[in-house]
Amino acid sequence: MPFRPASPAFVLGLFVAAALSCTMAGRASAQDDDAALGEVPGMVPDRLLDCAIGHVTNFDPAHVQTTGELVHDSMHRFVVFLARGKRMVGEPPNALDAPPKVNPRTRIIFDPDHISGQMTPGFTRLVDKWPYRVETAAPIDRRGMLNAIALNPIDEKAGTANLLMVRAAELTHYDPDHIYQGTCRVLTGKAAIEAERSAAAGKR
Repeated sequence: MPFRPASPAFVLGLFVAAALSCTMAGRASAQDDDAALGEVPGMVPDRLLDCAIGHVTNFDPAHVQTTGELVHDSMHRFVVFLARGKRMVGEPPNALDAPPKVNPRTRIIFDPDHISGQMTPGFTRLVDKWPYRVETAAPIDRRGMLNAIALNPIDEKAGTANLLMVRAAELTHYDPDHIYQGTCRVLTGKAAIEAERSAAAGKR
């Protein structure tokens, strides 16, 4: 199926995926989230997200949808590790500029069904505004196709996060046949590091 252009109303921030996730969470915009919560400089901890995400079959960019209205036809386990680092504040870098280097520990560590399609587990772009939102992107091929992931909303008290994954071209067109969404259990600090080591050792 051909890629569909993303309406400007949905292109919020650096990635198409971020816009879609904010829409499905019922948020007006990522910028409004930051204004309401206040951006605070500082360090973000190591985090491991153990997710159960489903393939979405009824996403409609013309309407605001809650996560409860989405229909999935398959479910997949998907685990991502986000390394400790500085929280990004202010506007994310321009998508056309060379991105800052991403810590190689920040990567997909468990994707048995290969739903991400990434060339490597690591990411080439990262916008880490934890606990407001996190956005990543990585190439699927050498023609400019990307796998974009957005985490939003994030509930630190409950230890959960909503994950949306979209296949995109030039960060302005998305593939309606490759949209995944679900909930992640979040581990932080030492618990995240221990889980990461277990996964790397093949014990997960």
